[in-house]
Amino acid sequence: MFKQSDLSTLIAATPGRGVSIYLPTHSSGPETRQDPIRLRNLLTEAHSRLLAAGAGKSEAESLLAPGHTLIEDERFWRYQDQGLALFLGADGSQYHFTVPLTFTEQVHLEPGFYVKPLLPLLAADGEFAVLTMTADGAAFYGGSKFALTQERDALLPAGPTDNLDDDNQNRVLASPTARPHIGGKATTSTQVYGETPTDWRKTALDEWVGKVASAVDRRLADRAIPLVVVADPELTGQFKKRTTLGPLLAGTVDTNPAALVNGKLHATTYGVVRPHFEASQRAALERAAQLLADGPTRVAVTIGEVVRAAFQGRVDTLLLTAGAVEWGRFDEMADAVETHSEPGTSVIDLTEYATVKTLENKGSVYMLEPEDLTALFKSSVAPASIAVLRY
Repeated sequence: MFKQSDLSTLIAATPGRGVSIYLPTHSSGPETRQDPIRLRNLLTEAHSRLLAAGAGKSEAESLLAPGHTLIEDERFWRYQDQGLALFLGADGSQYHFTVPLTFTEQVHLEPGFYVKPLLPLLAADGEFAVLTMTADGAAFYGGSKFALTQERDALLPAGPTDNLDDDNQNRVLASPTARPHIGGKATTSTQVYGETPTDWRKTALDEWVGKVASAVDRRLADRAIPLVVVADPELTGQFKKRTTLGPLLAGTVDTNPAALVNGKLHATTYGVVRPHFEASQRAALERAAQLLADGPTRVAVTIGEVVRAAFQGRVDTLLLTAGAVEWGRFDEMADAVETHSEPGTSVIDLTEYATVKTLENKGSVYMLEPEDLTALFKSSVAPASIAVLRY
C-alpha cells in the first residue's frame, strides 16, 4: 500500500534528472507476459527522451539500469496488482510501488519525481485501516477505496492460543505444594484449583485483545484514519473496551474473518467506512459553500491563491476536480505564480504541487467530480480546485 510516508520519501528525493514511469499491470492471466514488455518499451522511450534532453548515452543507461533489472526479475512479476509506478533518479535513487490503480502508460522526465497519479490513494475519501482477529492471531491492513494490503510490520502480539493448551494443562493439573492430598479412592487424580479452563481461556483472550488494542492505537497514533474491526462478537466487544481510538473506530463486522474471502474482506469493510467518507465529503463541500457565501477571506479559488496557500501550510481542505491539470511555475522565494497553457521547461502541474503540499502539512484532499464543484458556484463554469484555509 502506498502511504503518506512513501509520498514524503519521493518528495524528499531531489535528483537533478528524475524518471517517473507508470504502467498497468496484471496479477494473473495471459496479459502478465506483456507487462515486462510494456516496461521495456517505456524504458526505451525514457532513454530517447534523456538523450534529447542532453544526457550522455552512458548516463542514460546507468540511470535506467535498475528498471532493466526488474524486467528480468521473474519473481517480481509474479506479485503484481493493477499498476506499477517506477522512479529512477540520476543520483542513484530508485523506488517502485505496486498499487491497486490502473495507470495509463506514461513517462515523465523532470527534476524530482512526478507523483500525481498516486495521489488518489491518499485522498481523504478512501484511506482506512482494518484489523482482523481470531483466537489464532490478528492481522492489520491498510485500505483504500481500491484494495486492502496487509501491513506485516504492525508489530501485533502473537496469537493467544500459541501456548494456550500447554499453559492451561499446567495450571489445571498442578496441585499446590502447600496443600496435602487428602482424597481417598473416590477422589479423581486430576484436581482443578482456581479458575476453570473456560474462565482461564477467556482471561487469556481478554488480555491478548488488550495488547492488540494497544498495538493498533500506537500504529494509528499519527494517522487520523478510520478503523474497521472484523472478529467474533466477543473479541470486537473487548476491543471496543480497550481501544483509545474513539470516533476513529468506524465500526465492527461481527464475524470470523475467514468467512470473508475472494475480495469480500475489502468490499465488506469499505462498505462500513464508505458512509463515513461520504459524510466527510458532504461536510467539506458544505463548509466551502458557506465560506464562499460569507466572503473570500477563508477560501482560495484561483490556482495561484491555492498554490501559495498550500506552500504556506494554510490549506486545511483541498477540493480538487479529479484529473484536473493546471500548468505553470511557482517561485517559492518570490511567492509568485505564473500559469501556462501547456507543459514546457520548468513548467509543473500546479494542482499536483498544491495537493502534495496540502498532504505534507496534514491537510485533507478530496478528489471530486466536476459537477460537485460547479454546484458550489451554481454555474456550469467552476475552478478546478478550491482550498479551505486554516487562517
